[in-house]
Amino acid sequence: MRPIIASRHDVDTTFGLRYGMPKIIEIEKRHQIKSTIFVRVDILKNNADISFLQYLERCGWEIGLHLRNTIDRPDIPSPEEELKFLRENVNVKVHGVTPCGAVIGHKGDITWRTMDSLSLDYMEAYGSPPLGVKTYVVPTHLSFDIYYIRRFGEDLGYQQFKKDLNRILKDQKIATVLTHPAWFTRSVGMAFNNVWKIRMSKLLLSLTGKRKMGRVYDRFLSDFKEAQFMKYIDIYMLDARERAF
Repeated sequence: MRPIIASRHDVDTTFGLRYGMPKIIEIEKRHQIKSTIFVRVDILKNNADISFLQYLERCGWEIGLHLRNTIDRPDIPSPEEELKFLRENVNVKVHGVTPCGAVIGHKGDITWRTMDSLSLDYMEAYGSPPLGVKTYVVPTHLSFDIYYIRRFGEDLGYQQFKKDLNRILKDQKIATVLTHPAWFTRSVGMAFNNVWKIRMSKLLLSLTGKRKMGRVYDRFLSDFKEAQFMKYIDIYMLDARERAF
């Protein structure tokens, strides 16, 4: 059996959707793969943004929910409202959910249970869920951009990413990989403890065209062309078929 890789993109900003996502789609079309795109509902600002997601779904990409309200806090739209917006206002099928780290973040068991309450086909986050959840859990991702490339740079970061990915594929035969569309247009920057140093590194490296994800993502898809690339929903369906037998 060929190793399985699922490529995931978290759309956290309107900029990433409008300017980064088309670059990802261009690369993936060239390599004839489809991925899963998790979207924050609050970044969809107009009908053009919605139409773009509908177009991607029609072309075979999967749209998932990138959940802001990861603890069902009452002062912001509920998880159910976020899901309803994607399904009814954007009019796309939604099979799965992942937590967004920018608003509340992943808060352990309460986040797992909040996602589980949506009764979707699958969910994915960090670590293992608590006992009693019913939703299928997709294996936790490797953070290609904000960990490997930000911390180590394009060359060394890619080599470390490749090493870790090959190890997971050897041990588990399946792996998931995360990128963010914004970093296909801007630089992912460098890892510092100081937020202002991080921001300055992003600006300076963006101006020099360094540590952007386009080249290294294309390299990843080329190097792993013998793997079977799947969307998250495909992993869920494959596991469901295997369990049926």
